[in-house]
Amino acid sequence: MKTNKRALAILTSAFMAITPLAATGMAAFAEDEAPATHDITVDMENAKAADSAFAAYQIFTGKVENGKLTGIQWGSGMPNSDAEKMENLLTALQGEAAFKVGEGGTNVFASLTSASTAEDYSKAIGKLGDRSDAANALARILDDVVTSPITDTNSAANIIGGAASGYYLVKETTEADEDNPITLNLLKVVGDDVTVTTKEDLPTLEKKITGATAKDDGKANAVSIGDAVPYEITSKVPDMTGYAKYFFVISDNMVEGLTFNNDVAITIGGTTVPAAKYEVQTGAAADGNTFQIVFKNFYGNWKNNAGDEIKVTYSATLNEHADRTTTGNLNTANLTYSNNPNIVPDGESPDNPDEPKPPTPDNPDEPGDPVGKTPDKQTKTYTANIKLTKVDGASTATPKATLTGAKFKLTGTAANVVLVNGTAYQKDAAGTFYKLKDGTFTTTAPDGNEKLYDGTDKYKEVTNVSSNTTYTDICMDAYVKSDGTLEFGGLGAGTYTITELVAPSGYNMLDAPIVVVISDTGVTFDAPAWTATKDGEDIDMNDTATVEFEIENKEGSTLPSTGGIGTKLFYIFGGILVAGSGVLLITKKRMAKDN
Repeated sequence: MKTNKRALAILTSAFMAITPLAATGMAAFAEDEAPATHDITVDMENAKAADSAFAAYQIFTGKVENGKLTGIQWGSGMPNSDAEKMENLLTALQGEAAFKVGEGGTNVFASLTSASTAEDYSKAIGKLGDRSDAANALARILDDVVTSPITDTNSAANIIGGAASGYYLVKETTEADEDNPITLNLLKVVGDDVTVTTKEDLPTLEKKITGATAKDDGKANAVSIGDAVPYEITSKVPDMTGYAKYFFVISDNMVEGLTFNNDVAITIGGTTVPAAKYEVQTGAAADGNTFQIVFKNFYGNWKNNAGDEIKVTYSATLNEHADRTTTGNLNTANLTYSNNPNIVPDGESPDNPDEPKPPTPDNPDEPGDPVGKTPDKQTKTYTANIKLTKVDGASTATPKATLTGAKFKLTGTAANVVLVNGTAYQKDAAGTFYKLKDGTFTTTAPDGNEKLYDGTDKYKEVTNVSSNTTYTDICMDAYVKSDGTLEFGGLGAGTYTITELVAPSGYNMLDAPIVVVISDTGVTFDAPAWTATKDGEDIDMNDTATVEFEIENKEGSTLPSTGGIGTKLFYIFGGILVAGSGVLLITKKRMAKDN
């Protein structure tokens, strides 16, 4: 979308619209003996452009008598000697809906002709009262016809000197970029210096991650692949005084590793906004973004809600394409909004239902559409990995010799894991496998032997598990690769237990499972700052997103330990032998006695 000059709403507290001129008894700002010329000072306290420059175009002039401006004539900034331009001015004034008054809606300039004087025009303007919409419309129309500004006799950038008593259109002449609006004001200068205050009511946008995983004031979080990341965008309804139309479009751009869940909900001032009042655009309609939220008839629906908070919530799921390094997964949002009430998009007349509407009334798409854009607001989502290497405990090589054939199971607080290699079993009511308490799976149903089973849930075998596949509610069983490594990726913070199910051929099994704890307490937008422990000992992740360590296996067969099943077998067989010997001895004695 394109940007044009920015502008602020019109008027100041010193001048409540173009109201009472001489014909309506306007009060003077100073004594009759005021100096001939005055300074117009632009209060820059709220201005975004510190180096802004301004010019003043005199619309009416006259002299001050008894505190009133009398003898009203066209000012030096008006093309009153150009009949064609003055005719065009009158046509524009008579065609403006904002200048209608009374029950019948009569345009205050309707009775004027090409022969009307400056005083006739001033009397017509006086009928508008203090309506700011009329003053804004008048400023916009006059901006199209004014010619030469008055000569500035003051060298200060925000002070215009040499202003004789009269009425002026004050305009910022600095070419604006996205953050430096153009100001347009109408004010009176009668017998004294005047200060005009710029009005900076440009919309802002804030974005954050919400929920229990949010870190760094919502700028970042860490989750497992498959987890949803909740977002919240906040803004406020701007003051749309002087506007006839207002664009308000929120854009969001997600990286490949985030999948938009299309679950947008909006409130304004705490009240839910019906879905009919906005459109969520995706695909080609989103103008290169993941999605856009286009508010329909924003001016008509919300012009009376200035200052009310706008809150937008939605979520995305971290998917199998997620970045699993310290780079993280970026999400970017910004707001496109109207920034110039003095330009009406596509020639549409303010508040005039008879004028044709633009083909896309709620989304700016034309080069001349007067819009600005807020700075990007970004969040990041990180995810971690565990990588183990199976090595020969007796190896003296550096690095140690790797082993293959080992099989491991991973369980943990994160239910969604990407297996880089391995086989998995997923809960499925139609499955044919049952999980045993030792972590293995069988196709034999419990059938009264439940003590050996880890529940009665059914599982299906999932083959060809890779880094591009995710599953939920799953038991992760995997063999190490030919290089002795095994990697579990896409893990959030949590406690993970790694159990060896099968040892390499000729090697002993591990005595106990390995417990890995991953912490995300240091996560910020700039870096994940993961920390981890393995069996209670710190592991240096070396500014990576992967917990890496070696697991040693030693050759040989493990003899039964004292008190183990092996000892019990000796007792049993020994008892049988003793009993057998006793029976044999008794039998022999009986046979001897009988003989």
